[in-house]
Amino acid sequence: MTPRPTAAASDPIAIARRCFEDIVCRGDMTVAEEILAPDVVFTTVSGEVLRGRRAFENFAMQMLEAFPDIRFEFTEEFTDGERVCARFVMRGTFLSTLMGLLPTGAEFTVAGIDTFRVVDGKVTEIHAMYDTLGQLQQLGVVKL
Repeated sequence: MTPRPTAAASDPIAIARRCFEDIVCRGDMTVAEEILAPDVVFTTVSGEVLRGRRAFENFAMQMLEAFPDIRFEFTEEFTDGERVCARFVMRGTFLSTLMGLLPTGAEFTVAGIDTFRVVDGKVTEIHAMYDTLGQLQQLGVVKL
């Protein structure tokens, strides 16, 4: 995982990274309280819309439980001041049940891109997109 930026707490890129690194990778929900708006809207890769901080926290904990070694390598990040775009490579090992899928112990590496809206130091929107088909193939869940 790339080191966390040392930018000020109001830096939208640093805030977006904390969503990945502190909340999803470490399960630190004190950070969720600090940087997520209570009514944050998270659109998952399947298009499902999760509303509220608790919904995002639950999602993050499911990911961390299924992939306890989940990590992100950032390949590009940019912001217009309120919106952040983060391109990344996500890696992990499937070690616990996720959405009814039994763990295979397989590792995965997939590319993705998430966008964030950060207002007054709080994440108000997250839109996730990554190669779910590639992930499922690598995990041995889907065969083509």
